[in-house]
Amino acid sequence: MDVPVRLTLRRWSSFCVTLDLPSRRAQVVQDGLIQGAQDGSGSAAGGKALRVVGGGQLFVGQEQDSPGGGFNEFQSLRGTVAALQLYGAALPLDQTHAFTVCRELNTLEQPLLDFANVTEDFEVRGATVAAAPPPCGHSAAAFHKVFPEQRLFREAEQLCRVLGGAMSVPRSAEENAAILELVAAGAASCGDGTGDTLWLGVRGNQTRQEWLDAAAATPVNYSNFDQRRGLTIEAPEVCVAFKGSRAVVGAARGSWVPRRCDLERCAACHFRRLPIVRVRGLCAKSEFDKEYFLLPEDGGGGVALSGVFYSLLSKLPPAGNDSRAGDFGSWRLSRYDKPAVAATLAMTSPTHYPTGLNTWTFTSDVCSRGEARLRVTSCVRGEFSCDDGSCVPLERRCDMEVNCPDGTDEVGCRVLDLPPGYNRMAPPPRPRPDSPVPVALHVTMLSVRSFDVTGFKFVCELEVRVSWHDARLTLRHLHRSDALNAVHLRDGHEPWMPQVEFFGDAFTSSDVVTRRSLLQARRAAPPLPDDEENLWEDELFAGKANPLVLLKKLTVTTSCQFDLITFPFDTQTCRMGVVLLGLTKRYISLVPEGSGVTYLGERKLLEYYLQSEVMLPYDEGRYSGQAVELTFRNLSTFYITSTYVPTFIIVVIGYLVFFFPLDDFNERIMVALTALLVEAAFFTQMSASIPQTAYLKLVDVWFVYCIISLFLVVVTVAFINWCRRCAPAFLLRVKTSSASRRAVKEAKEARRTALAAKLNLLCRLICPILTTLFLVFYLTMAALIEIPKLDINLTQ
Repeated sequence: MDVPVRLTLRRWSSFCVTLDLPSRRAQVVQDGLIQGAQDGSGSAAGGKALRVVGGGQLFVGQEQDSPGGGFNEFQSLRGTVAALQLYGAALPLDQTHAFTVCRELNTLEQPLLDFANVTEDFEVRGATVAAAPPPCGHSAAAFHKVFPEQRLFREAEQLCRVLGGAMSVPRSAEENAAILELVAAGAASCGDGTGDTLWLGVRGNQTRQEWLDAAAATPVNYSNFDQRRGLTIEAPEVCVAFKGSRAVVGAARGSWVPRRCDLERCAACHFRRLPIVRVRGLCAKSEFDKEYFLLPEDGGGGVALSGVFYSLLSKLPPAGNDSRAGDFGSWRLSRYDKPAVAATLAMTSPTHYPTGLNTWTFTSDVCSRGEARLRVTSCVRGEFSCDDGSCVPLERRCDMEVNCPDGTDEVGCRVLDLPPGYNRMAPPPRPRPDSPVPVALHVTMLSVRSFDVTGFKFVCELEVRVSWHDARLTLRHLHRSDALNAVHLRDGHEPWMPQVEFFGDAFTSSDVVTRRSLLQARRAAPPLPDDEENLWEDELFAGKANPLVLLKKLTVTTSCQFDLITFPFDTQTCRMGVVLLGLTKRYISLVPEGSGVTYLGERKLLEYYLQSEVMLPYDEGRYSGQAVELTFRNLSTFYITSTYVPTFIIVVIGYLVFFFPLDDFNERIMVALTALLVEAAFFTQMSASIPQTAYLKLVDVWFVYCIISLFLVVVTVAFINWCRRCAPAFLLRVKTSSASRRAVKEAKEARRTALAAKLNLLCRLICPILTTLFLVFYLTMAALIEIPKLDINLTQ
């Protein structure tokens, strides 16, 4: 019956296993809680139905792979067993609960076996028998630890911090007395002869006249200063030392005294829980443990860290116990069961601890021979270990800001290192054998610098973003912000990158000027599981889930085939193609990212307004591509106000000559001719500023009409004047048989004047009608030409 249980290092845990043979039931209780139960049907977690055969042997602390044998040293218990009792009957649940919560058993049953007679009832192998502390009553996990080397206050802070604790600060008289008992035994190696032996985690603030917890930066509520010496803080750098020497007598023992922070004392550290340190850099098959915990017991002032399985990290004294020759001792990493497997670290100073990054000398290990670097750190998941042992949040790694005291969080920040055998000329592996590698494209249009209708081209500022996945790559320490994930390219060490070319309409070449080019990585998926074989806690990311992003800021000049029939009421559609080169669309495909295109600039240009932008497929033969299609609408208000209105006014002025007196021919003809000449000058000036085309544009039709209408006005005025003066007799219908010559002449003049007046009146009526009909025809023609173009754009 396998029962999973939760254990805490260095903490007692009570178990009771009951086997009720008549009912064929089994039950496991841990610390008052039922952790496993099984009945004869085998329905509970683990194992078959219970079957016990007599005549066997009971083994404690070693698993049997076969009855009475099959022992494995890796399946042995390393710990302390106390108060083991074996009863001849299954105790009821209330009794097992009482036993595991350390209450007295109310049972008449006497144990068959009892650890009180362990040497009589058991054969002890590979273990020691000693008086153990009472296992009942779970002691608090927090404890204090004294490190018996003299160091500066800041060095003491650093030591406590890198081991996962903080400098000790007594919160009460009882805790102060407990620290005194702890440090008294090892006080001989601390202090300067005045009785104060170690630093407490208290620092003075001269400005506020307060004593502050150095780690929390909050005022301390308890103090025990010797002879009221802590009431006035007289210097900016004042720390607190503890009188823990047995040489101090009376009430002064355990008191606090202010001391300069640049003096050397021992360090007392407080740990809220058992500190666990990890060793990084060992290979997966190494025979050393990768996790260690600090032994709380003082052991006469020694410091050691025990591995969670087989190893021990201990401090060895200098050879000959004399450090004056430069030998300060060493740290030794060893195994309990294999003394020959060891590694040593020579101490460079009396306060040199193995935390942080150090070079160790291995005498025998499966993975290491000679020297190798290891990192001993108490940093937990989500933290980065500095070389000095400090911990900073992992997201501060390579964020272009120094956070480690030694600055090592900004060292080795290369996002990408190409793996051995990487071929930068070959594209990434295809996701599936029958599908090409997708390359995502997004074009951000920053502005349209110019829109040259006469030159049939436009110039725009672009930021092109191309992203792709390369499963061959592994990326490092990616941040949420792409700006912190820049890939620094070196000659010959660039990854594969897609090559793109820009085209105009009908695949005409475009002029491209590169202003800036940057390769980044994007964090799109969680990091890979941490590998403790790596010295650094760098987060690694799979290239198949986290893309590379190539950013280019470009100035592109590209051609556009303008259709100017409806100019200046035209809508132009221009395409700027982006095509992948070098590899056909069988192997690589260009696809839009999101909408594919975004415009950020001012849409209202000098003559046109950018109405819309879309991205469409734009393959060139065997090569994959996309096209940015831009729709520009002419800002015709300018032409209406500067061309149509003035020319129309001139036409109206020419029309007004029909309201001049008929006998004022000189003014009538001069106004009409002047209007015709001004209209012709307008046409010449406008033709020089708009594109020259072989076909008529709407503006050309307008000018043609205006010039023809004014020309007809001139001809009509001249004809009317001819009729008024020289119309022949057959047009006048004047009878001359009985009238005198004078009367006939007067009648002819009257008839001519009447005919001219009728023609002038007819022109007054016909001209507005013809102009109205022309405007209707003009607008209808513009709509009939422009609407099919809009339908085509919408269909695309």
